[in-house]
Amino acid sequence: MQQAKLPNSHSRNSPAATSLLSKQTARIIHEVSSLEQSLLDLPSHGRLIKDRPYRQVWRFEFAGKPYYLKFYPTAGLRNWFRRRFRGSPAMREFQRLQWLQRAQVPSPRAVAALMGFKIQGIKGDAVILEGIEPSVQLDKHLNRLELDAQPLPNHRHLAQQLIDLLEKLGKAKLGHSDLHLGNFLLRDNKLHLLDGYAVHRAGLRMDDLFLLATSAHPYATRTDLHRAWKQLGPGAPIPQNNPRARSIWRSLLNRAFANDRYFGHLDSAGYSGHFFRHAKFPHRWSSVSRMDISQQDWQTAWPLLLKQIESDQLEVLKRSPSGDVLAGEVILGGRPVPIVIKRPKRKFWYRYLNEIGRGSRPRRAWKKSWQLVIRNIPTAWPMLMMEKRKLGYVTDAMVIFERIDGQMLSSPKVRAHAPDAYHTLLFRVGRLLRRLEDAGLYLYDSKAENWIVKEDPKLGLIPIIIDVDGVRSIYQGGGIDRLQRSLRQLPAFTPSDEQTVFAGYSPGSGE
Repeated sequence: MQQAKLPNSHSRNSPAATSLLSKQTARIIHEVSSLEQSLLDLPSHGRLIKDRPYRQVWRFEFAGKPYYLKFYPTAGLRNWFRRRFRGSPAMREFQRLQWLQRAQVPSPRAVAALMGFKIQGIKGDAVILEGIEPSVQLDKHLNRLELDAQPLPNHRHLAQQLIDLLEKLGKAKLGHSDLHLGNFLLRDNKLHLLDGYAVHRAGLRMDDLFLLATSAHPYATRTDLHRAWKQLGPGAPIPQNNPRARSIWRSLLNRAFANDRYFGHLDSAGYSGHFFRHAKFPHRWSSVSRMDISQQDWQTAWPLLLKQIESDQLEVLKRSPSGDVLAGEVILGGRPVPIVIKRPKRKFWYRYLNEIGRGSRPRRAWKKSWQLVIRNIPTAWPMLMMEKRKLGYVTDAMVIFERIDGQMLSSPKVRAHAPDAYHTLLFRVGRLLRRLEDAGLYLYDSKAENWIVKEDPKLGLIPIIIDVDGVRSIYQGGGIDRLQRSLRQLPAFTPSDEQTVFAGYSPGSGE
């Protein structure tokens, strides 16, 4: 039985096919025209997500779908040199995103590269990416969980997924020179690699991995690091220290003396110094870290506070020949903030000499405090450091911290808590000391009086370091031995308590 022949409506020469192609062509032309119009009016149709001198990131929607446009201006000597020797950054990112797609590495899909594109009269190049939404950057996701005192429910799965993604990147002989948690996007429990401009063809280098390990330091467990090294490393034993961490943390520390969106410079009432403005990632243990403080706030608050200090109107916490520790309150951003002021004095004549080249004690305390903060080590939040100079020499200086509501670790009130809560606290003290040393710092004077215990409604008793004068970058004694000696002097401190402290400090415990 023969099958009847039907007319071939899909033939290129048939009237139906011609009509269909005409409609498709018209639709494509209309879409291209609409997209072109949206891009020409990008400031009115889109939203500026990030604005830097070398790059802008815009979000816009077209045909009901989200897109991101990365715009690289060509004006400026730095941008000219970059284009002259490395080519168009937009085209380079477009090509590198294609490399990731071919290697099947989860990442945004590049849609187009636009040469000579203009935004508000500024000429540059642009690359358009498909949006991956709804999603969140991995570092913001982890920070949000920390603020809410919530554990990461799928920690093991995400850590392994990150390792597998990097392994896939390495097998394609690709690497990424800007690997940090902010360059991973999380959507529906799946990670995607961002910022194709940093992709290179030198393979997955150890420097790339050490950069990621530094970024993940506050959240990664020792087990995570060993698992990643076993799967991605060259087969040698895992290094005891991260060779890139110190230089990265030093770079972050330099910001504490800059004038940018995170810190500011203040000149007022004969003093000059630096103040905290805004934290990219606030912390649960500090209320001030969640504030936005302007220069005008301190321009108003500092003269009033200085008058209170000079007239001895503040609460005296400690007064000795070495200096004063005072407590007070300032109004910042329209809200009262309890503070502690440390105003050291030169008790010995040699202090006039040994500060030359080292900086004043408040300046060193400011620096050491931020060394702890950038490593996510709980400490009294540094807010302001001011110095008074004469002929370039510091004659008076003060540093101001957020006041922490709590009791010293040596206080009988802390020991009076339930045994389970007290043992958890001691374990956390030992673990925090270990975390500090893993990050390349040592607490020389780690006695119980230099720890404040804060009661958190969700986490319970939290230890916080309050005296940073004893922080060292080179081991000079102290540490766990000094802490345990001071704890043994407390009433009712038992060998079991001492074992709990060491269990938190000893490598591998608590993982």
